Amino acid sequence: MATLNAVIVPAKVLKNGRHKVRISIAHNGETRYIATNIIIDSDKEFKNGSIVKRPDASILNTKLRGIIQQYQNIIDESNYIDGITCPELVYLLKNTKSNRKRTLKSIFEEYIETANIKQSSINLYKTQWKTISSYINENIIIDNINRITILGLEKNISHLVSKSNYLVLLRILLNHAKRCGYVQYRVDPMNGIKLTPIPIRQSWLSVDEIKRIRDFKTNNKCAQRCRDLFMLSYYLGGINIIDLLQINFNEQTSTIHYIRTKTNNRYKSNPFVEFDIPEEAIEVINRLKAKDGYIYATSYQHHSSYNAFLNRHMPKLEAATGIKKILYYSARKSFSQHAFNLGINTSVIDYILGHKIDKGGSSLYSYIKVTPEMATIAIRKVLDNLK
Repeated sequence: MATLNAVIVPAKVLKNGRHKVRISIAHNGETRYIATNIIIDSDKEFKNGSIVKRPDASILNTKLRGIIQQYQNIIDESNYIDGITCPELVYLLKNTKSNRKRTLKSIFEEYIETANIKQSSINLYKTQWKTISSYINENIIIDNINRITILGLEKNISHLVSKSNYLVLLRILLNHAKRCGYVQYRVDPMNGIKLTPIPIRQSWLSVDEIKRIRDFKTNNKCAQRCRDLFMLSYYLGGINIIDLLQINFNEQTSTIHYIRTKTNNRYKSNPFVEFDIPEEAIEVINRLKAKDGYIYATSYQHHSSYNAFLNRHMPKLEAATGIKKILYYSARKSFSQHAFNLGINTSVIDYILGHKIDKGGSSLYSYIKVTPEMATIAIRKVLDNLK
């Protein structure tokens, strides 16, 4: 077992004659040192592992004991100390944060730095964190967070419209701390805290409404493009606009093959979406694509430009068809609902949408998989239902 002590090393005296207090680590027949930021004026101010003859000796000794305890915590929490060398132990101590006495702020910073989340989400979390930390001391030890802490935050943000979002972020941070082993709660602080569920947008349209959009005729080029983009998404299994704009249709002429951007960084047994492009989609693609094979926005290819275009001109489609609140997203929702209504296997629908295929607690999908051929047949079935 390693032995830790506070020492000064005469051979490492500073140029001005002062000394850094160091922590000696004796382990497996070797001794190494880790320097602290505590500096004393001479060796006479240090005796038997303690700082003496200084007015701030008590404060410095308390700080010194805290450093030693932090290193000891890391050693106690490691199961393989005896099997490593002293230099390896020093590296471990210098590069490992003790699981104990972590603050809420440190958990937030670690989560933002290490979690695989989008920049837009990071920006949102930072804004929410400012509100949370104005009501909960950011330096609170996570072990000390309890139900009263959560109730106090809930009461203070009760006037906010999106108060549930702040509680969701706090739950994310606490779950991160628990998964990393930084804390174990006898009673989870979030137990009994009701979070407002995010409402599911019921924006799918009926088969007849999809037909009305498909058959809509107009001389307005913007309205035409809205119709074509909407129907192209439906024909291609509810493809998202960000994915549609990244496909070169000069290269993918008969079969579409892409990775859904939204879930690109998540593990899926079915990373690709692939199926034969239906003839209905080919007709629309030929109207929309540029010479280089891509579908462009008004002046350049970017999904945000297209979103703005759709939001601005979709009301023309609504007015002409008499359908209320047509969204580009409605094509995806409608395709999913229509496929489900036709009895298509939910795993095949998930495959087409680029979702993770749910095993449903069964080991069956360890042996079988959804194929592009199955997706092609399913899409054909949905589109034939429009005839």
